[in-house]
Amino acid sequence: MKKTPRWVKTALIILATLFAIRAALFLIPYKNLKTFTSKQNSTRFYDRNGVLLQVLPLEQGLRREYLPLKEIPVSVQQSFIQAEDKNFYIHPGVDFISIVRAAAQNKKQGRIVSGASTITMQLVRLINPREKNQLVTLKIKFLEMCSAIHLDAKLSKKKILELYLNNVPFGFQTEGVASASRTFYGTEVASLSEEQIKELSQIPRRPSEYAPEKKYVYAQKCPHFINYVTSQYKNKNEILPNSLRLSIDSELVANIENSIQQKLNDYKNARIQNGSAFVINNHTGEIFAWVGNGNFYDEHGGQIDGVLVRNQPGSSMKPFLYAEALDLTIAKPSEYNFYPTTILPDIPQDFGSSKVYVPLNFNNRYNGPVRFRVALASSLNIPAVYLLYNIGVTQYMSLLSELGFSSLDGERGSTGLSIALGSSEVTLYEMVHAFSVFPNDGNLLNINFLADDIDKKYSDDNKNKVKIISSAEKLFYKNNTIQKKVYSSDASRIICDMLSDSSARSLGFGHANVFETKYPCMFKTGTSNQFQNIIALGATTEFTAGVWLGNFEGETVIKQTGSSIPASIVRQILDYLTEQFCAGNFKQPDGFEKQEVCTLSGLSPTDVCPSTTKEYVKKTIDGKRGELKKCDYHYKNNSQVQIRYPSEYQHWASGKNMAGTISSDETEINFLYPKDGAEFVFDPTVPQNVQSLRVQAYGGVSSSAELFVDDISFGIKKSTLFWNVPLAKGSHLLRIECGGEEKTISYTVR
Repeated sequence: MKKTPRWVKTALIILATLFAIRAALFLIPYKNLKTFTSKQNSTRFYDRNGVLLQVLPLEQGLRREYLPLKEIPVSVQQSFIQAEDKNFYIHPGVDFISIVRAAAQNKKQGRIVSGASTITMQLVRLINPREKNQLVTLKIKFLEMCSAIHLDAKLSKKKILELYLNNVPFGFQTEGVASASRTFYGTEVASLSEEQIKELSQIPRRPSEYAPEKKYVYAQKCPHFINYVTSQYKNKNEILPNSLRLSIDSELVANIENSIQQKLNDYKNARIQNGSAFVINNHTGEIFAWVGNGNFYDEHGGQIDGVLVRNQPGSSMKPFLYAEALDLTIAKPSEYNFYPTTILPDIPQDFGSSKVYVPLNFNNRYNGPVRFRVALASSLNIPAVYLLYNIGVTQYMSLLSELGFSSLDGERGSTGLSIALGSSEVTLYEMVHAFSVFPNDGNLLNINFLADDIDKKYSDDNKNKVKIISSAEKLFYKNNTIQKKVYSSDASRIICDMLSDSSARSLGFGHANVFETKYPCMFKTGTSNQFQNIIALGATTEFTAGVWLGNFEGETVIKQTGSSIPASIVRQILDYLTEQFCAGNFKQPDGFEKQEVCTLSGLSPTDVCPSTTKEYVKKTIDGKRGELKKCDYHYKNNSQVQIRYPSEYQHWASGKNMAGTISSDETEINFLYPKDGAEFVFDPTVPQNVQSLRVQAYGGVSSSAELFVDDISFGIKKSTLFWNVPLAKGSHLLRIECGGEEKTISYTVR
């Protein structure tokens, strides 16, 4: 057997030793490498259609985008290797041949004319930078060479090159080839020309000398939304990804910004200085538009995000209350009696026990008995407070919490009946999110700011891109985005029907063109006191949108303004989206069907009822049509149709000069106001002779009744049973006598 030559053995020993050293270096942790590779880069934000929104600047405006090596063109990789480290793929992190050659050249010239720093060694200095103004000694160079060998053993050549190309400094607050390509040439790195690539690879040597003069102006689209997205990661202590495709439609956002700015210009003399909008997809929960203000750079708080600012929503809150009234009745018909056919009182009245609340309609007019549908769609105030008084503030506040109104958490102690009219402050984000439950069958969705893959499914239809989503896909995304079920499907569907009914809206708003759409659409508007906040909500089967206008300084809006202003922007938003994505019909409730009812009473019409309309009536258990009581409001007297109003409407009807059309129901005598146990406050700053309590009663077997206050008679009244009683401090008893009947209640004045 031939003996192995000594040189072979020596070579094998050397190779084995080198392999062992390299293996050991691979296992030994590399200082600061994990921190370096996990640091925050400049996130590229794209909209749902691939439009670049922003490249997020880092500290002091630095931009450092990151691309996987496979997304950096080979020509760019080769150009940098050729310029910086020709032997990159064959040396172990240190190019000893280049070191010898550079030493010889420098010695011959008597000065440094050539360096031997490899890409790996440059990366070492990026991971572990030298101290500022540090004198570079042979010891430091030697330690850096050792670190380069360690790093070369730790990482693959491709990973080293990837880290280098994404972190190499180019000056001008720019690091990495991706950001450098954008900063100097205004393009993606994949679109660079050969000449630009060659020039780019030279810039890191002397940025001030080699960098081209052209500078790219970075896009700043959707700034409020980007701030929101970054805050979501920050709140979770998560690092932003290098690239995000967001759910936002930047074209829609730009259109909304223009519309809001136009309205702000039109009404600047009315002190409307700010506006915001928020739009979500009803199937996926995706945010399609987020506009914090018409102009991010406006001097009047442009950088304040109106989507997240708390404001009084006014009457736009009412649908949540009406839906709760329906839902409670559907679930507990023995305890509640609020059906679509229910008549609500729109008459002057006070509410409360320990705290008395006196609501007024926005136009100071009262309409008497009003159908549930009309009271909601026409946004009447007193019926809303009447509902809340019967449901209870605590019950309603619990419901609002379920709907996601976290702004109201912990405010029950300071909240009263005025919340029915939107007196408590909430955000536009919360309003739109909650309003979307109605077209979603009572389901509250999880909000999503990332684009959904379902968006990739399109078909061309008359040159417009129309999203095609099958019923199965809609169900899949609903099941995966539903946060909770808040309302029953029937209650939600009835609200959709009522708020998309233009005839029901006419009492309060007339037939405004802004609400007349070619597609099924529901609207609800609201204003706070003095029109300081003006809000509009709208929804189709596909999208829910909301717009707020006002001012962040809290100044009172002046002159003639109203909720039709933001409603017109909501209409534009839904027009844009419906043109692209279509809109279906709102679903009909399963447990109700529409029947003819008397327009005034909501009861089954008789031959003498002058007008009828259709309204939802609950089906019976076996699915048959529900039976309504016959209308008893209308009757004939000498061939003339007259109205028999319920007793509680006597005072209202008499004030409307409607005497002769009223007759009392055969009910027991009772107090309409005040409520038993009510507490009032005597104001010492107001003359005593003008402070009085209006006592009102109804019913009774006789047409006249006598009132006693602490056993002292305050006179007999006929037909309209009301008295004015002076306020006096202390506890008091009210007793009314009528044809042998009597009723006693108490009240207190502090």
